[in-house]
Amino acid sequence: MSECLHCDINDLVEKQLERDDADVAEVAARVTESLTDLIMLAPPTDQAKLMADILANLGQLYLEKTGAIETTPRH
Repeated sequence: MSECLHCDINDLVEKQLERDDADVAEVAARVTESLTDLIMLAPPTDQAKLMADILANLGQLYLEKTGAIETTPRH
């Protein structure tokens, strides 16, 4: 593993998508399941805020990566 979790995750996802029987929706569902597991690791009182933060980040990153808004440097 590298110092960049984002890069490591993307490498794993890309390997899954390289398979002949790859299903993007299924891979997205598995990534979503992992995010759910991450949320469940937080204290119960923090889980709703963490889920809201994840959804806000998803929207922000999508808008940046599609060019709809200016990109924020990440790494």
